[in-house]
Amino acid sequence: MKGITIASVLLATVLLTGCNQQHDHQIHGTLTHVGIATDFDLNNTPAVSIILSKDTEHYLTISLNQHSLQTLLAGQNTQNFNQKNKNIDANLTWDGHYIIDKTRSSGIVLDLAHVNNTTHSAKIHYTATLVSAKKESNKTIELSDSFTLPADDWKVIQELSPKKTN
Repeated sequence: MKGITIASVLLATVLLTGCNQQHDHQIHGTLTHVGIATDFDLNNTPAVSIILSKDTEHYLTISLNQHSLQTLLAGQNTQNFNQKNKNIDANLTWDGHYIIDKTRSSGIVLDLAHVNNTTHSAKIHYTATLVSAKKESNKTIELSDSFTLPADDWKVIQELSPKKTN
């Protein structure tokens, strides 16, 4: 009898945990590159914003200044959690329910995944930790995906960076 009770408790725990998973927040390939914006400063240094979007409730804007670009182009990740890195800023919302909130444990990590010397494009991978938009909730999700910068945008980013990379 005790074995059945333990098994029942374990099964209920597994089922409840499975129902609580955030499977509907898979975003692989759903955000598409919209463009870039320049001619502004971030932390008193020339910067670029990369804009990705699916619609008005699913978007990501990443702003990097020359210092963060130099780090990224050197093959190192660049990240910002809780506004500790003034050289990168990110604004991401998913379904309007999960966001990067600068006052709570959330942020983004960027890696230069691949540079295609034939097409002169670059693939950048990001991992974002988002928090519930409801301040009273402690729910978090992690979104991870990649996007490709076309040749024209990649060229602008390389020109903005103090250290040129192919």
